[in-house]
Amino acid sequence: MQPLRFGEIAVQPALDGYLLLNLANVFPGVPQEAWRAYTSGIENGKLRCALTTFIVQTHGRIVLIDTGLGPHLTRFEGECGKLPMALANAGVAPENVDVVVSTHLHFDHVGWNCTEVDGGWLPTFPNARYVVNRREWARWIDVEAGYVARQLRPIDAAGQLELVDDGYEPAPGMRLLGTPGHTPGHVSVLVYDGGDGGVITGDAAHHPAELEHPDWIPAVDEDSGLASKSRLELADRIEAEGLTVLGGHFPEPHCGRIVRVQQRRTYVPLGA
Repeated sequence: MQPLRFGEIAVQPALDGYLLLNLANVFPGVPQEAWRAYTSGIENGKLRCALTTFIVQTHGRIVLIDTGLGPHLTRFEGECGKLPMALANAGVAPENVDVVVSTHLHFDHVGWNCTEVDGGWLPTFPNARYVVNRREWARWIDVEAGYVARQLRPIDAAGQLELVDDGYEPAPGMRLLGTPGHTPGHVSVLVYDGGDGGVITGDAAHHPAELEHPDWIPAVDEDSGLASKSRLELADRIEAEGLTVLGGHFPEPHCGRIVRVQQRRTYVPLGA
């Protein structure tokens, strides 16, 4: 799709692939019949979970929000490893990325942070600052997981890691919004310019249904109560300020608006 414009800022989704996840496993507390109102992103009882990153071009800088799952699908059903081609198609070379922002450090959001070179792992974006919430880094950096060794520790070793707090501005017209619960230091990203703006949700919501039903709890939320609170507060702000929603796992076109239909909060995809 064409980039979205917020004043002088352009935001473009870049897809790394998708996962097919059993809906009952992802949302164990939600009755299957409740999903009948939703067709987009649902396939035969499975959630089609897009692996979407976002390219933000703002005032001469290129910022990449999340880096997808990477080239290895492992145990999952779906497709992955498409981000390098998506970036090339958008005219973005890895060396031209100025900032990489992680909404959080789950493996499906950091999979292209680094690339294997001669048996070692080096930052894929050699000139970028990798911006991570400091609570999030503390949560994951000592976890003994292969992806932590491959995708997180090398950016610190290369001197490219920047630990920050909620409210940090990684580039002009961008601010990190603390939306904890899915993980302790999870952030969403506000993009704004010229009186218009949007929010890149990260995993504050995995499907638009969660913005309509903030009490639908994904099994992957570490602190379900806090995640639900963050989701509700984010949805309230999106609606109150008329912000565009850009969902990292949302079905195409990966973005939309929240409106009121018969007093009910409703997500409407852009172009619908």
